[in-house]
Amino acid sequence: MKKLLLISFVFLQSTFLFSQSLVVSGDSIIYGDPTDFQLESHLLVENLTSDSIQVICEKIIISQNQTGTNNFCWGGQCYGESTFISTQMETIQVGGTSTTFSGYYQPWSTPGIAKIEYCFYLDTDTNNQTCFTITFDASLQTDIKDVIFSDKIGSFYPNPTKEYTNFTYNVNGLCLLQITDVLGNVVKTFELEGSGEKSIYVADLYKGIYFGNLIENGEIVKIKKLIINK
Repeated sequence: MKKLLLISFVFLQSTFLFSQSLVVSGDSIIYGDPTDFQLESHLLVENLTSDSIQVICEKIIISQNQTGTNNFCWGGQCYGESTFISTQMETIQVGGTSTTFSGYYQPWSTPGIAKIEYCFYLDTDTNNQTCFTITFDASLQTDIKDVIFSDKIGSFYPNPTKEYTNFTYNVNGLCLLQITDVLGNVVKTFELEGSGEKSIYVADLYKGIYFGNLIENGEIVKIKKLIINK
């Protein structure tokens, strides 16, 4: 049971790093299985200044398996393996916190550990930056069925997506999956029962960040992030 909990996308360590203008917080170690499609991370970037700021994100690969790939999303845009500096900036208001960052690592069935650093800095001062290192640990191995059904709901894939996205689920009784926007508005609702895999249509939603909230007995028990990029 303990091994299954590790194999799910479980975040076991939280870290807070900050510069004069930014605070970055999140989980610095993410565990997964080599057979997982991808491991995903999410960071919060807080504006400590007294002004609205434009923030750039830079990716630095510290170490990674030759067969592994990675990508990240920032400022409403997602970037592939070969892009290291975001071409779009995220606007963070005074006292505000951005939740749009996502970092992904695809192990492609090869066990190993990848370490990737993400640096956030102001467009007006590249030296005023905060860097955060995430360790993607895909060194664990187990049966693929254990990976799929060890969690109540799996991550969305493909993610980002334009038209359809999929997820696996394993729930007790009748549960609800509510898709909400960043303001908390419910835009789609699905009933889930038992276990299996489901594909949902999202092309009718606007481009942006959404959350899949799994509701069990009236309470949210799992949250998965979904990015729609048209």
